Amino acid sequence: MKNRVLVSLAAALSILIAGGASAGSSVSGLNDGALERGVAAYRAGDHDAARPLLSAAADDGAVKAKRYLAYIMLDGETPKEDDLLSGVALLKEAALEGDYAALIRLENLRRERLAHSPTLDDMIALEEARAEDGDPVAAWRLAKRFETGEGVAASEAGMAKWLEVAATAEPARFPKAGEAAYRLCELNALGGEAKDPDAARRWCAVAAENGHTGAAIVLRRLAQLQG
Repeated sequence: MKNRVLVSLAAALSILIAGGASAGSSVSGLNDGALERGVAAYRAGDHDAARPLLSAAADDGAVKAKRYLAYIMLDGETPKEDDLLSGVALLKEAALEGDYAALIRLENLRRERLAHSPTLDDMIALEEARAEDGDPVAAWRLAKRFETGEGVAASEAGMAKWLEVAATAEPARFPKAGEAAYRLCELNALGGEAKDPDAARRWCAVAAENGHTGAAIVLRRLAQLQG
């Protein structure tokens, strides 16, 4: 089946061409120490000691401190409603600043559908804000949403827009960059609204350069067909 897909893609490309994913803020030396001690206290289970240390580091802009402080607020034995809401707000701040662990925790909370859980609209807004700044992880997640229609109108153009952000990331930063480029190759070769033969060939080349085996096979078959 995989070989048939590759052959179909190569053939489509030939016809078309012939016809036409955690950053953190730097903090002062003082609060670097507070962050380290706060995280250590949290991991040791001493939340009473961890909370003021993490609060101090969070106030100074340490993204990781915001996430750990949110964990304390959300995961207590009998958390207060204000703590639950504040914890989610801190996770949103951390996610907006590039903390992927915070983004994942928010998505898990969304799926739990609790009273304090973020909504799907909240998650999409966070992902769009990050993706607009070039975040490949957020862009990849948005591309998937536009592919499936989760929370947005399914759209090849929307999918392609965010795949391009993911595909242009350095593979060392975002290992799925090659896969994103290959999906763009497929969209531009086989799609409807997003069809563009030159873009299909270009993105297949990018995917192959980034180690995508399927893209390399397509390019070899395409060269044979054109030869």
